[in-house]
Amino acid sequence: MSTGLLSLALIVSAPGPDGLQKGDAFTFSGTVTQRVDRPTQYLHREYELCLRLFVLDRQELFADAALLTQLRRIEDAVGGAAKPVTGTSPNQNSPPIIQLDYVRIHADGSLHLLVPVGPPFRLAADTPVRALPTIPLDDCAPSEFGIFPPRLPRTVAPGEPWTVAAGANRPKEMWVAQKKMEFINAEQCRKLVMNQHSPEWEKPVGGQIAWHRADAVWVSTQDGMARKVNRVIRQRDGIPKIPELGTEVKDEARIDVRYELKDHEKLNGKTYDRTRRDVELAYDALADASTIIRDAVKLGPRHFEAKITKLDAYLEETAPGTSFREAIVAARRILDAGRRGNAATPIALPTTSSTATPDHWPEIGENAPNLHFGKTQLLEQRGKPVVLIFLKPGGETTELSLAIADALQKRYREGALVVPLVVFGETSAAAKERDRLKLTIPLYEDSSARTTYGVETVPRFVVIDHEGKVKWTFTGVGSETGFLVREQVDSLARPVSPNHPSGITAAPGTITTPPVPRP
Repeated sequence: MSTGLLSLALIVSAPGPDGLQKGDAFTFSGTVTQRVDRPTQYLHREYELCLRLFVLDRQELFADAALLTQLRRIEDAVGGAAKPVTGTSPNQNSPPIIQLDYVRIHADGSLHLLVPVGPPFRLAADTPVRALPTIPLDDCAPSEFGIFPPRLPRTVAPGEPWTVAAGANRPKEMWVAQKKMEFINAEQCRKLVMNQHSPEWEKPVGGQIAWHRADAVWVSTQDGMARKVNRVIRQRDGIPKIPELGTEVKDEARIDVRYELKDHEKLNGKTYDRTRRDVELAYDALADASTIIRDAVKLGPRHFEAKITKLDAYLEETAPGTSFREAIVAARRILDAGRRGNAATPIALPTTSSTATPDHWPEIGENAPNLHFGKTQLLEQRGKPVVLIFLKPGGETTELSLAIADALQKRYREGALVVPLVVFGETSAAAKERDRLKLTIPLYEDSSARTTYGVETVPRFVVIDHEGKVKWTFTGVGSETGFLVREQVDSLARPVSPNHPSGITAAPGTITTPPVPRP
């Protein structure tokens, strides 16, 4: 039975999705703010968020819709050790980050991503579906699904808590529906509040990132969809007091997402047809562009020029004005990058990846899942410790992660295997960053690594012992991370010589300023 048919079988006795009808078009607007306040970096970054939902079709058991998430940077502020490297001018002229998804809203209010087969991509009752990606804890989510919160169970009264299972090996979400109704733009809504946090949030442990997520969602009583969403994700590190100063080091990161409904209209006739045509063309064009961009050099500029010409003709011949034309322009930007031989794909992609569900992040003591890198695989490395480092190019933590990997390799050489794995983005882009830093660590990629280890955020570190079992894991990176990894690997392998410098961090009790990446 296909994934799509299985989903239908699970809800066959349920009534249709309330409220949503073919042609409904919702526009939400707000902001996403990132703030980092750490010993080596201060960062304030703000995006303008625009979210558009267009209901393509309505069936008895579900409604299918196109969801466009657009993030446009409007403010940057950088300070501390990062200021001389990055500057402080806002980058307001960069193109928006655009994500186009097909979603299916089921009768019980649950939401799945549609993964149509194509091109051309067509939606049907048996179109494969997959679960929503887990909200990242340390970066902006490229797609925003907060307008579809879980529904209040019939067996739970307002004011009573209930839990919802979470992915990526995270604790359950704790939800509570407020008893008193509120009005958002003259529409009656019930406020739902959610809290979720890591076990060590109340008492953070030094060297481990503790996090807390809090959501407030105002849900319409008409269709079960949110009219206003506030989300705050906080991270902090349990860094102890500095003995020399007797004070604590501030190490916090915060992501604020706030938006609400600004417009709701009903599209029909030619307006509906024109909008749906733009949606389908944008989805097809983005999927095609994101596939061929990887072979930009091999395909050559003419291949991309032909596709750009077709998109230009469509944009010139059709009437402007639909809210999804920006996604077509985003596809053109990717094609233009390919024409110039740039294989680094801009973030503007439909969700057409594999339907496989990510596995969980490994627990201590488990056998490490096998991975392929270079001409070997993890199973062949029994007998020596292995350090896996999952990363992506262009991130704020990439340079420090690469520096730690390089230092580990120099410290242990043949005594331990250090494997930096690029799980997001292009390996060639990460290699450019490595070369610019004058590092020598080899970089690897494995297309299955992201799902095999359930990697949703980067960087992540895994130390594997001689028997292939997971000894230690770590999420995130900071000034203390290198020392913590070194401490774990030292218990498994000796450095090249007792006096060989680690090149990672100074001895405990002192603070160093690691290289700081550009935001």
